[in-house]
Amino acid sequence: MRRSLIALIALSLLTSVAAACGDDDGDADAPVSEEGGGASSDVDELAEDLGVDDMVESQEAAQEAQGGGHATITIGDQTWEFDSVLCNVGPSETGRDDTEFVLSSIQDGLQLDATINTEFGHSISLNDIEDLANPSVSYGFTDIGAVTGGEITEVIQVDGKDVYAEAAFYDDTSESFEEIPGELTATCP
Repeated sequence: MRRSLIALIALSLLTSVAAACGDDDGDADAPVSEEGGGASSDVDELAEDLGVDDMVESQEAAQEAQGGGHATITIGDQTWEFDSVLCNVGPSETGRDDTEFVLSSIQDGLQLDATINTEFGHSISLNDIEDLANPSVSYGFTDIGAVTGGEITEVIQVDGKDVYAEAAFYDDTSESFEEIPGELTATCP
């Protein structure tokens, strides 16, 4: 669930990731308010606080304005197609000194994100953004080695406008920690 929210924040092309994922002053073991309605309500409140609906609308408008590109992601035996993508290359376009590349797309209630960050490594996610509390789809790959201070594994390959990646994804809707092989191919506009 947390990975889904982080992926949604990427809709703003990572300009707000540092603020949203910075210091975590919340207590993970704090009891859920009886009035709040449980975890589903907490997720809805967080999404509202972060302005997720506004970010989604902004991303969709940018995709429509820029137009073009294409992405296909296959995880296990399932494939999703995205008819339009946004790509930002280099810190001047991503808006962050530590972010070299961002590919993002929203289509059919799903958000695809692929990011190359010089500090946190490579990450790819595919998430249901219509139902954050009970997502139908939530897959992610994160370069754990880079996150824990190791070397960055160059999973996402960018060659001009062509993007390719092979990775082992985790299904965040499942209790299983099974790695599922996947592949991303894309062409930036």
